[in-house]
Amino acid sequence: MERKLIALDLDGTTLNADSGLNTATIQTMQRLQNAGHVVSIITGRSYQGSAAIYDQLHLVSPMINFNGSLGHLPHQTWASEYQFTVNKAIVLALIKYREQLGINEIIAENKNSTMTAGQDLVAGKFFPEIMNSPRLTPETLTRNPNSLVLLVQLDRRTAVVDWINAHFGDFVDVGVWGGPNAILEVTSKGVHKAKGLAYLADHFQIARRNVIAFGDEHNDLEMLQYAGLGVAMANGTSAIKAAADDVTAYDNDQNGVARYLDDYFALAE
Repeated sequence: MERKLIALDLDGTTLNADSGLNTATIQTMQRLQNAGHVVSIITGRSYQGSAAIYDQLHLVSPMINFNGSLGHLPHQTWASEYQFTVNKAIVLALIKYREQLGINEIIAENKNSTMTAGQDLVAGKFFPEIMNSPRLTPETLTRNPNSLVLLVQLDRRTAVVDWINAHFGDFVDVGVWGGPNAILEVTSKGVHKAKGLAYLADHFQIARRNVIAFGDEHNDLEMLQYAGLGVAMANGTSAIKAAADDVTAYDNDQNGVARYLDDYFALAE
């Protein structure tokens, strides 16, 4: 059987409802990796927010963080490591006009650092690593971040997106997270998960037809479209299911990814 590249989104996909890993998932990924396939995490999470999961899965492959903005090999130096960043002048403008725009908090993230400006209302739930992070100020911001996350006032969300696009639309994209909280993500223009996935496929010289990707949300769309087999979760959004080649029979709390892969490789053998 030809070598496969298996791309795993984390939240709502590989992780269960408690944001943890089920034993069956760990065992399946180990078996596939031992068989010579490349199993890679491709997540919107930071490296700090996903390193423990990588280690629990006992992976040896590169990981893609910040929805494609950072590609690296955890715990090792990798000559092929890459990153896309947001110009710090954009961050400084957002810090300056934060209150005026209705932005409660700005989170600037890099591979090994996270800084915040403003007040934490809900971010601690999503980004546990920020709880004791240093303040983000014009003085402490010494380099361009990989990703910016903005917690905005719900009624100001559209206005904030419009303001960023009007001033910096040539340089960045603004993504809107699903769910009840108004959370925006600012990344380098044209960067998404498929960029990272294509980079890995090229690095390992694996053809697109041998790429299998799993996801559940809008930020997985390009990745699923790029993959030879793009698989949406049973618990995924209707838009993702419509765009996917297939849908898992089980959701993320029922080992949906592991069961799908077990069936897929058993049939292939």
